[in-house]
Amino acid sequence: MSSSKYRLGIDIGGTFTDLTLIDQHSGKIASLKTPTVPKNPEQGIINGLKLLEKEQDVTTDEIDYFVHGMTIGLNTLLQRRGSKIALFVTDGFRDILTLQRLRLPIPYDFRSRLPEPLIPRELVFGIHERTCSDGSILNPLDEQSVDKAVEKAKNAGVTGIVICYLHSYKNAKHEKQTIERIQQIAPGMNVCASSLLWPEMQEYERAIIAVINLYIQSNVEEYFDHLKASLLKEGVKVEPFITQSNGGIMNIKNAAKAPVRTLFSGPAAGVIGATRVAATSGINDFLTFDMGGTSTDISFVEGGRPCFSQGSEVGGFPVMLPTIDIASIGAGGGSIAWFDRGGLLKVGPESVGSDPGPACYGKSNLPALTDAFLLCGYLNPDRFAAGAISLDVSSSESAILPISQRLGTDTKAAADRMIQISLANMYAELSNVMEQRGYDPRDLSIVAFGGAGPVTANFVAEEIYAKNVLIPLRPGTLCAMGSLCANFVYDAVHSCQLILENTTPAQLLEKFTLLKQEAKNWVDQQKVSILEGYDIQYSADARYSGQSYEIQIPISPEQFEGKDCSAISLAFHHQHQVQYGHDESNAQVELINLRARILAYTPKINEVTLDSSTLPAQKIGTRAIICRGQSYQAAVYSRYDLKATQRIKGPAIVEQDDTTTLILPCWFGEIDEHGNILISRISKEEG
Repeated sequence: MSSSKYRLGIDIGGTFTDLTLIDQHSGKIASLKTPTVPKNPEQGIINGLKLLEKEQDVTTDEIDYFVHGMTIGLNTLLQRRGSKIALFVTDGFRDILTLQRLRLPIPYDFRSRLPEPLIPRELVFGIHERTCSDGSILNPLDEQSVDKAVEKAKNAGVTGIVICYLHSYKNAKHEKQTIERIQQIAPGMNVCASSLLWPEMQEYERAIIAVINLYIQSNVEEYFDHLKASLLKEGVKVEPFITQSNGGIMNIKNAAKAPVRTLFSGPAAGVIGATRVAATSGINDFLTFDMGGTSTDISFVEGGRPCFSQGSEVGGFPVMLPTIDIASIGAGGGSIAWFDRGGLLKVGPESVGSDPGPACYGKSNLPALTDAFLLCGYLNPDRFAAGAISLDVSSSESAILPISQRLGTDTKAAADRMIQISLANMYAELSNVMEQRGYDPRDLSIVAFGGAGPVTANFVAEEIYAKNVLIPLRPGTLCAMGSLCANFVYDAVHSCQLILENTTPAQLLEKFTLLKQEAKNWVDQQKVSILEGYDIQYSADARYSGQSYEIQIPISPEQFEGKDCSAISLAFHHQHQVQYGHDESNAQVELINLRARILAYTPKINEVTLDSSTLPAQKIGTRAIICRGQSYQAAVYSRYDLKATQRIKGPAIVEQDDTTTLILPCWFGEIDEHGNILISRISKEEG
């Protein structure tokens, strides 16, 4: 047994729990997958730890750095299994959660409805107080109204209280006083104040962030308690860090206080991992394609940096915390095939998940996309999830038989049809996302990962005319790898309404300095000794005075050195021209929000390179496959036998423990020095 210490990353997906282990001395990386246990997710982690000991001879006491991505909070919100909580608002604003923004979810569909509030109106209490928009106090806090509201909330059986008063982002005095009063008269009551969680302008959005945070908090804390107890029992001496939606990580104590920051933790870690892998291959502009068992997450990376969003949406609720910009498509390996009322074959968005799983798992008779992959010859039934699951071909045939009979084809042709329908769904969704963001797919590569991503990505690239496809060395566990690449990241915000021509750089610097100190204090709270320095990134949400939307612009330290803020104004005019095709250079520019992001760097992962070879890649066999109605004999390769500079001509299949890669006819794959496969079109000259 080695005395070396290890870094462990774990990501819990809807179907599999992925583990990545890094030897900090040699740089050797090991990955494995184990089925997720939906009703007891920490058990999937324990199963993974036992696999590590069995297959890698690594004991739990050798793990000294542990990062964990999870979807507990997200699932709690989507399934509406959160806590019973109350909301305290400024008197006269009890309908804030019901009215929302008074916009139909689908503007052209009058039958579309706003989501049901997470807190019913009878548990929303008006409190006598009023703060003005400039932060001055119009009416002081009436503690008697707080006492009455707390008593009613307690009698209703709530376990927590959210506080969101008008203009508290400007002056949090009343929210802080209310917290103190609640703690006096209802000790043990969970409390979340909007101004302390995310003090940004926009009352409804600020309220819903605080509501979501407290709504999911109990479930997340319960999971963390079970996780820590299970890890301690297994001999893991370190507490895990938790991945965030902004692509960073934080300690488990902070994650328990602000679980709303972890809603997209798993997908965000995947984008971070993809960014690192793409950089090793010299790819800076790409689309991430993370296809798992339940859904496919896509995101864009420009110039080697993930694209961020200040306004994502979950379950119909706006979440204006900074997150990596990720769009989700309801298509995965577990997507179920079905016929609609008109007799058309559909695939997804409903998924079988890991339990019971696709029919080939032997637990159900539900025809899923994985069954179609198996019948079309893409998957090896004896080498799925590193052999942890043996796929039953006959079960897949039985499940797809009713579909084939209705279509008047054999089961393999029906399976091929299922795959093409799923691809058509992906194409439609991808096209919408790319059009909204203004991307030309011909300028983009696709970085494919997840258990099903490498099987499907070449199809998608062919459909959208993408430049090429990059398959990482360990694509099935890239989200777990991404969590190990992540830095400690914190976003701070200050809402203001500053006319730039009336503001000096010194005044701006003073406000940004306060945000910087807040961010540095957060890093100190993480109590991490391995950090290798930090950077601060400043930005602002700017608009022309009178506009109702903002553009985020970066602000450099050099822009604080001038006599005025003209450099910032010019940057905004330029960005407005880029995004909207025009600018108003004589109009006043207004700053709405000032932002600071700290990146505290974790130790880099040593890059291990492959040996190169002048010999052609050696196949381990051939397999009959069905692809878009055509039959082929595809060469089969083991990923672990491939060397740098070797090329594989399609149709071909590359097998490895965590996934399978499909290379289509008229495409070829080339192995780079880091073991990545770059799949490109065969030119006319090459034939």
